[in-house]
Amino acid sequence: MTDPARLSTATLPTVGFIGLGAMGEPMAANLLRAGIDVVSCANRNREPIERLAADGLREVANPAAVGAEADVVMTVVWNEEQNDRVLRGADGAIAAMKPGGVVIVMSTVSPTYCKELAAEAAQSDITVLDCPISGMVRGAIDGTLTLMIGGTTEDVERCRAVLEPMGTVSHCGPIGTGQVMKLGNNAMVIGTFGLIMEVREMVAAQGMDLDTFMEYLNRSTGRSFVSESMPLPPERITLTGMAVKDMRRCAAAADEVGTAMPMVTRLLEAGADDYEGPG
Repeated sequence: MTDPARLSTATLPTVGFIGLGAMGEPMAANLLRAGIDVVSCANRNREPIERLAADGLREVANPAAVGAEADVVMTVVWNEEQNDRVLRGADGAIAAMKPGGVVIVMSTVSPTYCKELAAEAAQSDITVLDCPISGMVRGAIDGTLTLMIGGTTEDVERCRAVLEPMGTVSHCGPIGTGQVMKLGNNAMVIGTFGLIMEVREMVAAQGMDLDTFMEYLNRSTGRSFVSESMPLPPERITLTGMAVKDMRRCAAAADEVGTAMPMVTRLLEAGADDYEGPG
């Protein structure tokens, strides 16, 4: 069990932040602005770490060095494989962390992965929380992300002081439920996006102006976050990249517990056959 003294709000813990991409860089910047000591290591692109160093970020050599310095390690990387590279093994952060530390997986990955990682890390007295994020880059910059977190209430509260500078702490339940929440959310967003694109194609073919359609849709019962806030391409597109990754994980999570998701399956069949990217 995590030592409460190491993560009390009276003395803010050192955060090791791994993954300074489009989301991770502004998230780490908000931690620094809150007066939190942040350490990180460079990957291929040194520009984010150099920008953050001007605000007080401390650079170390590699993920193991991050783990050795940090009380809490946060990862914002692409998938399970990338989390394994920075967390597991002799060169990973977990092996170098002090007993009582916490790992917060903020990537969108499978619930099962987080449960297995938590069980493994517990053997070294390291707590794992899963905390995927929602709110896009704007939310990361503004510190208004929804932080969908899975773990015990006690461990979530111990980490609250280093989570709140990035957004709203939304405790979903035990380990893995943060990922369940995120996968469900993303399936809803991606499914809605796909449906809107189909409808827009029909509307245009029937001769109605698309701008007029969207204006009236967004004052009607069919409006949604997607229709109101997301940029929509002029023509229907297939799923690629992160959308495919997350929909695959949502379908796999359903398979694990024997629930059917035919709409998710149909979206993957319609657009993902030729996708060979990460995850």
